[in-house]
Amino acid sequence: MKQITILSLLTYFLLLPPAFAKKETSKYPASAIPAKLKKNANAVVRLDESEFTVHSSKSSRLTQKMVITILNKKGESYASIPFGYSKFTTLENLKITIYDSFGMVIKKVKNAEIKDYSYNSAGELIGDSRYKIYEPVQKNYPYTIEYESVSDYKGIFVYPSWHAYPGYLVSIEKSVMKVLLPLQEQLRYKCIHFTDSIHTAIENNQQIYQWGIDSLPALKSEAYSSGVLAQSPQILLAPLHFEMDNYPGSLDSWNSLGKWSASLNKGRDIIPEEERTHILTLSKNCQTTAEKVKVLYEYMQSRTRYVGIQLGIGGWQTLPAEMVSEKAYGDCKALSNYMKSLLKVLGIASNYTLVKAGESNNLQHTDFVHSYFNHVILRVPLQQDTIWLECTSQKMPFGYLGSFTDDRDVLCVTEDGGELCHTPVYTMEQNQQVQKATFTIQANGDAHAEISTMFSGIQYENIEALYHRTSAEDQKQFLYENHISLPDFTINDYNFVEDKQQIPSSVLHLNLEVRNYASQTGDRLFIPLNQINRATYIPKKVENRLTDIRYTRAMEDKDSICFVLPNGYSIENMPKEKIIDSDFGYYKSTVEFKNQKVYYTRIFRKNKNTFKASRYEEFRSFRKELANADKIKLVLKKNTKS
Repeated sequence: MKQITILSLLTYFLLLPPAFAKKETSKYPASAIPAKLKKNANAVVRLDESEFTVHSSKSSRLTQKMVITILNKKGESYASIPFGYSKFTTLENLKITIYDSFGMVIKKVKNAEIKDYSYNSAGELIGDSRYKIYEPVQKNYPYTIEYESVSDYKGIFVYPSWHAYPGYLVSIEKSVMKVLLPLQEQLRYKCIHFTDSIHTAIENNQQIYQWGIDSLPALKSEAYSSGVLAQSPQILLAPLHFEMDNYPGSLDSWNSLGKWSASLNKGRDIIPEEERTHILTLSKNCQTTAEKVKVLYEYMQSRTRYVGIQLGIGGWQTLPAEMVSEKAYGDCKALSNYMKSLLKVLGIASNYTLVKAGESNNLQHTDFVHSYFNHVILRVPLQQDTIWLECTSQKMPFGYLGSFTDDRDVLCVTEDGGELCHTPVYTMEQNQQVQKATFTIQANGDAHAEISTMFSGIQYENIEALYHRTSAEDQKQFLYENHISLPDFTINDYNFVEDKQQIPSSVLHLNLEVRNYASQTGDRLFIPLNQINRATYIPKKVENRLTDIRYTRAMEDKDSICFVLPNGYSIENMPKEKIIDSDFGYYKSTVEFKNQKVYYTRIFRKNKNTFKASRYEEFRSFRKELANADKIKLVLKKNTKS
């Protein structure tokens, strides 16, 4: 009887409706996201919580919790976050949980589902730096992914700086940064686009700093702006004193950071005796120091290749020059140090130089000493000039840095420590595209075209990729897909000549057949005068421009086109001279008729400049006028028979 009663009770409880069962707690329902945070957003950061605990100048711990709701497929890239580890960073714990739109758990990610990769980008082959990443596959939106991680650092001088926005079209519900450190340690910080007050306290013999921000709407990308980081609230963090792998250092000045970098690489400039003899022979007929630098640079390019090195403290310390000589490879640090060591054999002084390369191109906060750097180049100061060398490329012209490292503050490591310098600014006269062409127009609208284009300076990079393609088929494919803006054409022939001077240039010659270049309507032909270098871009209208308009570099285009007209046609309408003279640029086009030929000339110039956001509509109007000016057509009418 007792057994029957127990079975009956079990059956009763099993058959109870769900309302009587234990309810699972809803944690991050998408419905709780305020409407203003969904506007223009593909993803919402529900919580970004970081706690950085400094134990000493040799060790620290970062505890993070990141919760992101992915609203649609366009926000999917924000669902995957890499977590790095190495000899100096241990990833102690990584937990990942996925929630549905109601905030209910749908998956707790297993360790076996998290991928583990070596950092192997840009040809990097040697390293102990790795990262873990999970790539969710979810078909239903919205969903939420929660990351919880703990990382321990053994020696660190780059503190985990905080910035609110991970990218465009992402809003922020709540973000908090907390730093704890011993009373004897000193935290250095700088707040950018961030006016909220800092919370500080002292508890349990620790200093506590805390910043927080919430309810930030999504930012939209703006044309000619400085990027999302330039708009994002951020806090730069750095120690005053640090130690990496028994190399103590200080960030009290740029000079001190340079001294620390020099200490890492001390004694790593030995060139083998056999190679010393070779380079002395190689340079013996050089008449000037600049000639010697060029000979050694081209020698270095001819026998080395780029390989990233991230072993141990290799993220900061170069390989010995002797090893680069033997292995014939190295990363930016190793190859720059190797070049520096070669120059030293000839008694030529040079400076190992730390740089922030790429589009986000400057130490915008030189008043805050911090390691912003991601690349190394070489500076060779001479009596009359300074030569800058990019040592990772086998094809880079001697003395040319290009858009990767031009026009920015850099840290040169001198005998006396670090010194801020500025890399070359390429001028309008150096950044040229000069185009000369002849179009022979047929009566049916087709044309035969001969086009010769000279590219120099930064504009040389528009065509540089052509030279890296080894086969004629690949080169032709590049021209079809990337360079020629004509709608329907065939390349009969092409050739190019490259001039690798300090301001490099190249000339590309094209022989084309163009179908339907001119359009026919009745007895008229409409010939576009500028089909090969049109300014077509007009930035879209926005209600409230937030960022300044930036021209990062000065450039000039010059076009001269001769149109050979078909027999039996006369000019019915010829466009007049057009001049646009504005702060945003200078434009001039002229059209002239002579000996059954029409000559079209065009000049467009723009200077490096920054314009207030309030002038955005002026800028749009300028681009519209420019686009319209480039649409002009010559109208021919067929001659009537008398």
